[in-house]
Amino acid sequence: MDRNEQKLPTWLPELTAQVQAGIDSSSAGKHDRRPAWEEELGRIDDNIRGWSASLAKPKLPDAVRDAIETQWGAAQERKQELEAELAQLLQGATQAEQIIEPEQILRRVERLADVLAAEDPTRGNLELSLHIDRITCFRDDRVQLRMCKLGIVPDAVELLATPVLKKSPGAAPKAKNSRARRRGKLRVVEDDADVDLRAQASFVADVDRFAGLGDEWFWIDEFKIPEASCWSLDNAELVFRRRQATRASYAKLAVEFEVTPPTIGAAIRCYLAEHPEERDIELQRGGKRKPKFDLATFADEARQLWIDGEAKEKLAKRYGCSAPTVGKAIAFAYERDGLPMPTRAEARRAKVEEARRRLDAEQSLDEIAAALKVSDVTARGLLHESFAAEGKPMPDLRRRHPPDAAP
Repeated sequence: MDRNEQKLPTWLPELTAQVQAGIDSSSAGKHDRRPAWEEELGRIDDNIRGWSASLAKPKLPDAVRDAIETQWGAAQERKQELEAELAQLLQGATQAEQIIEPEQILRRVERLADVLAAEDPTRGNLELSLHIDRITCFRDDRVQLRMCKLGIVPDAVELLATPVLKKSPGAAPKAKNSRARRRGKLRVVEDDADVDLRAQASFVADVDRFAGLGDEWFWIDEFKIPEASCWSLDNAELVFRRRQATRASYAKLAVEFEVTPPTIGAAIRCYLAEHPEERDIELQRGGKRKPKFDLATFADEARQLWIDGEAKEKLAKRYGCSAPTVGKAIAFAYERDGLPMPTRAEARRAKVEEARRRLDAEQSLDEIAAALKVSDVTARGLLHESFAAEGKPMPDLRRRHPPDAAP
């Protein structure tokens, strides 16, 4: 035995023998007709030589010449057909020898390994499509992978497949079954001189590329999808026992198990759902958070300043808190004295009345604005609102001057 033959894998001789037997079986009829074709071709050659000699006679009658030319043309066409059949038969035998050549098959196996190791998704998809016919998924979590033995000899598919008749338009429809989706043609770059990648891409894009092959050219691998699981379910008992032993919170257990607190909580609930007789520990809660500011210390002062016209934003800066906290302090002061907290409208109305009272007391506009701690424009607006409520026109306040103002 040759040394190279000793290195061949055990499955290779069996595959090549099966491919050779399939090719011989598909071309057996043509080989049986080969002697008859060769004999017929010899007779046609003899007739053509005789007719050529007859046509060379110058005194041959026209009717005979026309008949000979007709027969000669028909014989020439038949000769071309026979020569094409014999040439195809010879070419098929030569092609079959090249297809099952062990070195070429081993190169294809090595190329498959190289393509998968290169981590190129497109080339990997292209190469695997030569071997995988289809992947079928079932509702009971089964997955069937149908593999073709001719993936390493794709040129043999055309020689071994029997023609498949297309469905006639008037044929009765069959039961509706799932069908493989139409595949898009992969975009490849011609970087391999030994492989026609564009032709290969066109071949694998056809979902019926293996149609016409018998079941002997395929095998099926079946897998079962494992049941879905999660970390919380898988580690439920471990987390529950650890919490019982350490009385740790979800946050501390999350740090220990390197997950999130909600995941720890889900693990505890999963365990208790399976063991309803057990109970989780109860940790002491922090209770209600103490207030950051003691409102009683500045509530009365804040209320008075607010009544005097000080804005809550300025009071917030004064007490180092926020404006809503100042509002809570003012409300606390009113509530402690048993008085209702005035609304914005009531506070506005009180300022309008105070501005009018001071105007009636002969105070100037500047004095009123200073007393209410507002701008002169705001003071004028308060007075205008007071006179408008009485239906009176607004007096001209430009003539009023402070008593100590210069004439």
